[in-house]
Amino acid sequence: MLQQQPPKDPHRRRGVLLIAGESPLRSLISTYLLTMRCACLIVSAPQQLAGVRHETFDWALIDMANTEMPAEQAIVSLRELHPGLSERMVAFSSGATNPEMLELIERYGLRQMSQGTLLPQGSATLHELVAASGQIKLLPRSVEVAELIFDSFRAGSPAGVRSSHGSGRQLAYRHKNKIVDLLITPRVGSGRVLLAGQVAGSGMGMARNNCLVVLLIDGMTTVARTTTNQFGEFLLEFEIMEDPGLQIRVREGWTAIPLGKMDWAKK
Repeated sequence: MLQQQPPKDPHRRRGVLLIAGESPLRSLISTYLLTMRCACLIVSAPQQLAGVRHETFDWALIDMANTEMPAEQAIVSLRELHPGLSERMVAFSSGATNPEMLELIERYGLRQMSQGTLLPQGSATLHELVAASGQIKLLPRSVEVAELIFDSFRAGSPAGVRSSHGSGRQLAYRHKNKIVDLLITPRVGSGRVLLAGQVAGSGMGMARNNCLVVLLIDGMTTVARTTTNQFGEFLLEFEIMEDPGLQIRVREGWTAIPLGKMDWAKK
């Protein structure tokens, strides 16, 4: 027999985790939350965040400009420690907003609190969160996994994919009308690899594939960032990783490209 869950107490104080270094904006936000009868816990460093794993929160506010803990580290750690907060994170910046911050907000589907003063836009966002009684609906994480269509270790080259190179491993992925062609070449004796790639699209001009952001990911952490040139080409060199992958910001949104284990590159 199923047991009916007791209704949530409408008078319960909402718990908010505020991840931010010391700043006037942090003080303003925490004061505002207290006036809204929220229980606000402030952490700024990784060890402090690890210490609240057993606490319960309704939302998390993350300062993307916190110098004591990189924003992506805060997001990834929070998703691991409090999976229920994955869609209850709100980003703000106590400093200048840059493209990397906006990319993180988009990739992880965070809600963004307007930059600068809390009033009127920022306070309206906070008031909405408090008044929502925990029923926040944020944008889903907009990263789609590309389809592997060719691996030089397994088969011959299909039509439209560059010829294979014997010195490395060639991979090709499809995402909607885009093909991402990769060549991974080991740097002998260095423990590093060189990754050359090109983003191409059928029936589209080369200009549509230039200036695309390409991120090198190790697990859930961004290791390096580059952009494609006028021909859709990009180049990355890095140490062999445990769980490497790429994320590329194509016109239709973010696409993820898992590169798999690289034990073969150590031989």
